[in-house]
Amino acid sequence: MGIQIDFSKKLKDALELFKLNASLYPSSANTYDSLGETYAELEEFEPAIKNYEKALQLNPQNKNAEEIIKKLRSKL
Repeated sequence: MGIQIDFSKKLKDALELFKLNASLYPSSANTYDSLGETYAELEEFEPAIKNYEKALQLNPQNKNAEEIIKKLRSKL
């Protein structure tokens, strides 16, 4: 009998922490990148895109965010 882990619950918990982090550090591109990644993992693509766009706005050199935005838009 193995241990069952509810990853969707863990992701939702992480989402709440990243939202708090973004409110505490609104000028940090990394906070929005993490928030976008978590939304993407939850398959909530519109908020994921919004947060990756904010990360890109704060750090225009974030080529990873550009690529992920393109991929996420194709899922809408």
